[in-house]
Amino acid sequence: MALSRHSVATTGPLSVEEIVQQAQEFEFVPNRSLKNWLRSAQLLLTEAAICEQDGDLQKAYLYLYRHAELVIGKFPKHPEYKDPKLKADLAQAQKVVQKNLIKLEQWKPRINQQHQRYLKAVERRNTEKQRVQEERLNDVRQFHANDPLRQSSIGSEDGAYDRDEAQALNANEHRQLAVDLAHNEIRRRDASKQSTQRAGLSPSTVAARRQGFVAGSPEQHDKSSRHHYGFDTVNEGIREAGRHLQHRSKREPPKVDANQRAPGPSSYQYPSVPAKETAVDWRMPALQPGPKSESYRPPPALPTKEPPDGGRYQQDQYVPPVPPRPHQSGSPSPATATPSPPPAAPSKYTFKPTASTEAGTPLRTVLLPPDLRSAFLNLAHHNTSRNLETCGILCGTLISNALFINHLIIPDQLSSSDTCDTTEEGDNELFDFCDSNDLLVCGWIHTHPSQTCFLSSRDLHTSSGYQIMLPEAIAIVCAPRHNPDWGIFRLTDPPGLNHVLNCNQKGLFHPHSETNLYTDALRPGHVVEGPGLKFEVVDLRKG
Repeated sequence: MALSRHSVATTGPLSVEEIVQQAQEFEFVPNRSLKNWLRSAQLLLTEAAICEQDGDLQKAYLYLYRHAELVIGKFPKHPEYKDPKLKADLAQAQKVVQKNLIKLEQWKPRINQQHQRYLKAVERRNTEKQRVQEERLNDVRQFHANDPLRQSSIGSEDGAYDRDEAQALNANEHRQLAVDLAHNEIRRRDASKQSTQRAGLSPSTVAARRQGFVAGSPEQHDKSSRHHYGFDTVNEGIREAGRHLQHRSKREPPKVDANQRAPGPSSYQYPSVPAKETAVDWRMPALQPGPKSESYRPPPALPTKEPPDGGRYQQDQYVPPVPPRPHQSGSPSPATATPSPPPAAPSKYTFKPTASTEAGTPLRTVLLPPDLRSAFLNLAHHNTSRNLETCGILCGTLISNALFINHLIIPDQLSSSDTCDTTEEGDNELFDFCDSNDLLVCGWIHTHPSQTCFLSSRDLHTSSGYQIMLPEAIAIVCAPRHNPDWGIFRLTDPPGLNHVLNCNQKGLFHPHSETNLYTDALRPGHVVEGPGLKFEVVDLRKG
């Protein structure tokens, strides 16, 4: 299973234990370079940050937990774990885990309470349905069948939770609506980011306030969290885990028993530190699901508004106010020191998956600007005329459960007639740009100046690296001298993705024993071309 695979809240809000079970379901392939795995871990943090900012704690929790599982539980088993060149990156990843574990503990009561609220709503609905059915079987059947009050009461109970749910749409059938929602949401995020920068607030502080926390100093926030959630023992356990990580980074990594089994999916625990290490026990009671908070009340659901007939959906846009000047004297309280922008209103729509992998796992819809290919070909024209390949990276963001590609990045690269490789410096610049702009790597695009439109064995290995990070990642091939002159592909899963990831052949181009390695991602598939979808071109090439 790919690293970013998820199925949170497909049938309603899940409990923390259920989210953890899903977070542990991914395949770790040791023969993939640890540097690439570190990038995959960073992508998980980006997805978590987007979900947190949008108020989707369930998915944010899944991505942060999976990041911790990857860094703590999987990386020490990688053959390159002792490489001195990666020591600093691994230490940084462990520090991030230490901070995120505190955040996960703070989210637990809210997630579990949302799950309990959902269960109670379902129970009320089922109880009411059963009561009505029993009454209708009695002698008063005719009375109840004609009683409008009875019918309306059934509907109100049945929809008690459903009113909080966003309307699920097919992006292929509502392309213009999807594009309009994306443009409005991207503008809102940009305005919110500018407002928080002017107000001097960090993104984490804004996200904390959005979830109902009052952001003061770190010490005040730590105390309020313990008081509100009763996390004295939990935070002590996490501090112990943090101390263990710091000590562990100064020691040689342990030898791992190849026969050691990972914890079963039904056991709830933080990522296990490899055997033969001492200190923290990640199964300690302090790190288990804590008591549910009774003070949280979810915000009221917004009424559903349908797009006007014959026109495009016009979503209200938030224009942030200019923050007031700081006080010249006095020290305001932490709760009122600086204003934060209002939280994002929950989207009235969500885009349901309309395609799935060969194993039946849903794939989120990818919205692609139709003009992106021509823009890329214009940039690649100089190389194409000289029979040299050109590659670009497709980057985007997550909005309403759909991926919108809004950046085409051309990294620094070395090209030949059959290959195109990013330079090490270009690689670093690419991911630094993505990290600083909260962008997800959604795949790549490249030319075949003289060859036909297909994925070579080398292309398959390149695509597998993107697809293990994001299962919806795509590969676009442009072959301007042939017909068809372009195609959008993804590796089959199974068998293509696992077959390529486990391929150890060394040749630049080599045959594979499996034939069903990739498939069309557009006709049919999970990719939808969004008319008018705006995108930005970033050319990082030297010279």
